[in-house]
Amino acid sequence: MITSMALSFFLRLTLGHLIGDFVLQPYWLVLEKRKGWSGLVLHVSVVTFFTAIVVWGAVPLWWAWVGVLFLGHLFIDQFRTFIFVNNTKGKGLLLLIIDQIVHLVLILFIVWAAVGWPFTNWNMFIAVNNQYKLLVYLIGIATVIGVTPVLEIEITVAVWAAQGQEMNQIIAVTGTDRTLGSLERIAAMLLIIVGFGLLAPLVFIPRLALMIYQERATLNRTAVTTKVLTSFSTAVIIGYLLYYVPVPPLT
Repeated sequence: MITSMALSFFLRLTLGHLIGDFVLQPYWLVLEKRKGWSGLVLHVSVVTFFTAIVVWGAVPLWWAWVGVLFLGHLFIDQFRTFIFVNNTKGKGLLLLIIDQIVHLVLILFIVWAAVGWPFTNWNMFIAVNNQYKLLVYLIGIATVIGVTPVLEIEITVAVWAAQGQEMNQIIAVTGTDRTLGSLERIAAMLLIIVGFGLLAPLVFIPRLALMIYQERATLNRTAVTTKVLTSFSTAVIIGYLLYYVPVPPLT
């Protein structure tokens, strides 16, 4: 029972984090965070609010653990927002990875503290093939919609830095990268899940053609290459991970 509850709580917290920290963090809020505590508190409140909806009633005293999440997320993000702000030489990508690892550790701690997650029982991860499948699929979708566009930007900036082109300003995720990119990644994932993975590369042609049409390929081939490759890679990785999770029943 503890293992089942722990896995459910972990997946719900992870889904809430991805939705609030990535999917529902527009560019204006990213800028607002850098201006002061009001913007940061607003961002963490959004993350906490949607996480609360997802974990509602999942464990005893769930609301108290959501409060712990709010304080922990606020504490973690103030470092990235106010202290570690130097993104030169590809530091942005490294800081993004470290930031998300720390958030994951916070989630694991909350799960352990809330329900006594037995970390030595690795069978709980195998159990995901038989239960909580919908949560896993939603996590995968949230990842390709919200996380991948940020990865595209950070990887591009890191490659630019390696080429001697420093970029220390915040770069917005364009509507094309967020909307058309999300659609292509989801389509590629679905092709992989249903067994037509060889067709997955074809869905990335429209955005590549659009970039070329807009002369972005001529002006900066690095950005075009890194963004498309990052988008394709994440879609393939998430797609094949979900391929081994049975499709959630509709009933």
